[in-house]
Amino acid sequence: MSTKLFPICLTAFFIAGCADKAPSNEPLSLAQNEEHLVGIWAMVPLRNGIANVVEYRADGKALLHPFNCAEPGQPEVEQSDYHVADDGQTIHVSSALDEFDLKVLEFNRRTMRLGLHVAGSDLTFAYLKVEKAAPLCALYQMENLQAKATPYQQSDFVPAPRVPARPDLDRFLGKWAIDTGQVQIEIRRDDDGEAFLYQANSENWRHLYNAVHWVGDELHYQSYAYSEKESLYRHPYHKSQHATIMQAQPDGLMKHSFFIGETRHDLVLKRVSD
Repeated sequence: MSTKLFPICLTAFFIAGCADKAPSNEPLSLAQNEEHLVGIWAMVPLRNGIANVVEYRADGKALLHPFNCAEPGQPEVEQSDYHVADDGQTIHVSSALDEFDLKVLEFNRRTMRLGLHVAGSDLTFAYLKVEKAAPLCALYQMENLQAKATPYQQSDFVPAPRVPARPDLDRFLGKWAIDTGQVQIEIRRDDDGEAFLYQANSENWRHLYNAVHWVGDELHYQSYAYSEKESLYRHPYHKSQHATIMQAQPDGLMKHSFFIGETRHDLVLKRVSD
């Protein structure tokens, strides 16, 4: 099997902006939703720097874009054929040089995890659906791994969640969630009437915000996540920081954008009640 396509290394599962749950939609069966596989999928970088991108096309072709964050270069694109099993549980990949089956462990419209059995080992690879064939090298943290695998300290990221006042601020207040009801961000008012960014703690993750400011009608800020569990200190989401933008829409919805590296990801959120 091609070592460039699926190297023998276990990767942690990362979901940009939300590591407890998928950032968009509930899990899907690939058997009934094969059309959602079509598109570009970027692999969460492995510790050796490999961060390949695979484009699944509607004509049954898979284009592999080999990337290595530790060794930048422009390798040639590799083409294979792929076929989803009738039960949606495996993806068969074949080329003139090799063929193998990938087990579909988790799948939804924005993320997936694939498994591969090699030489007696079960390997797992995490993917995020993206707009262009570019690696997620912003998640590659080899040099900072030891520094990041420590408890959060305030000097790591100083929280300053207050939202500057403006006449139409009420359009931004409230809880904002994806279609499945999972809240992505909330803007509250304190006892003095000051607005601030907030996200409830989950079992594994805490969220902080700073650099909150307006750019035209957009609310810009930095979001930061960390865990208090030592077992998650080496997780890519621990001590992760992302630029984020909120923009109220005319129909009452909210456009919520975040950046992983130079790649922008957009969600449309709706206001939900408690």
